[in-house]
Amino acid sequence: MAQSLSERSLAAVGWAILDRFSGSVLSFVVTILLARLLSPEDFGVVAMVMIFFDFSAVFVESGFSTALIREKTISEADKSTTFIFNLIAAVLLYGVLFASAPYIAAFFHQPLLTTIVRVMGISLIVNALSIVQHSVLIQQIDFKTQTLVRLAGVALSGSVAISMAYWGYGVWSLVARFMVLDLVATVLYWVLVGWWPSGQFSRESFRRLFGFGWRILAAAVLDKFYFHIYKLLIGRFFSAASLGFYSQAGNFTNMVINTLFRTVQSVTYPVLAKLQDDREKLKAGYRKMLQLSSFVIVPALTVLAVLAEPVVMVLVGEKWLPCVPMLQLLCLSGLTIHFSTVNLNMLLVLGRSDLSLRLEILKKMVITLAIFAGIPFGIYGLIIGEVIAAYINLFINVWYSKQLLRYSLAEQLRDIAPTLLISALVGGLVYSLRNAPFAPSILSLALLAFAAGLVYLLLHLLVKTEEMQFIRHTLLPRALKMVGKRS
Repeated sequence: MAQSLSERSLAAVGWAILDRFSGSVLSFVVTILLARLLSPEDFGVVAMVMIFFDFSAVFVESGFSTALIREKTISEADKSTTFIFNLIAAVLLYGVLFASAPYIAAFFHQPLLTTIVRVMGISLIVNALSIVQHSVLIQQIDFKTQTLVRLAGVALSGSVAISMAYWGYGVWSLVARFMVLDLVATVLYWVLVGWWPSGQFSRESFRRLFGFGWRILAAAVLDKFYFHIYKLLIGRFFSAASLGFYSQAGNFTNMVINTLFRTVQSVTYPVLAKLQDDREKLKAGYRKMLQLSSFVIVPALTVLAVLAEPVVMVLVGEKWLPCVPMLQLLCLSGLTIHFSTVNLNMLLVLGRSDLSLRLEILKKMVITLAIFAGIPFGIYGLIIGEVIAAYINLFINVWYSKQLLRYSLAEQLRDIAPTLLISALVGGLVYSLRNAPFAPSILSLALLAFAAGLVYLLLHLLVKTEEMQFIRHTLLPRALKMVGKRS
């Protein structure tokens, strides 16, 4: 019997949780081990390359993936057309990167970057070969296959990187990690999805998909450029070590965000896209998404900010302590990411990529002003400007939610107010206990985090928040029912 949309969604959430928790945790453990074996300069050099690699990947994808996912059914012409375009774009952009490599190295005053850019750029072509297969899996809400692919890629690439770092290969350990991950994922997508391009290029499919996707491409180009602008400026005007500290701080916050929020986001976009014609159900879905993502993201980032120093000291060592203030500031700006993304995804589900592009342009103007205001005060002036810009842009992101779904900022804040208040109380409790008379260790940090989580859940139970009621009376019973059916 075919599964209903809600059953498929719940199954997808289960696999997505397994993917994010196991995959992200495993990836984070690999990063921790590499941080102990390598220097901040090594991480900084690779972060310089990733600026150009990520930027090029946006042009290769060109919004086609999001356009495919939004389709109710994906035709063979759609898939084949997308594959051909992505592959041609990847080859052309690799040529650009190959020729530009010496200039990139000169810009950062890092001669080794010439070779690294030319080697890592090959991954652009490798990734382009599996964009269609990955998009089809997301559109079909098949997160089981994606989870298996991701776990295999993270495990194999991590093993190779750690071995190379141990034997003294330095920065090339990080290069190998990214390249092996992409290669393993591409091979497995081809084997497990079983789709092969027919060679058919449809002008009609291209016009339709690119007609929706070009605005997403433009918005993504702006987003990627400004996402990496801080790394670009830090790497150019400060040092590779400073960029390494900033990147490591980002690894900690991304661990929380990718593990907790991206799980919800990755499942709900294709699910809510199927409700695009029912505004009331769509609003209810986004309201629940905002509440549940806040329920896990806000307390996690709050506790991470409070425990930043012992966490860094215990996990990656004393040489990384300069990244602690950066980590605390990035936790503060990270509190806005799920909030903003929920509102932006709503525009894409409704097919308003034009409004998404308009918002991106406006937000990037805010970031530009923050950069000019902050950079005279050094690296911390730059990062504080990043935090301030994140909160200004949050207000901008919510504007069209009020217009299109009648979901205003005031209503959204009321929906997550209990979580904000309880998280602040738990954060204060952890802060009072963090200087307890015992040496910081993985065990003591784990016990403190566990106690914080337990207090957080108990307070939600006592207050009988809407989030906790939904988890107890809807989410858990459905999950148990699904498990029972599968058993």
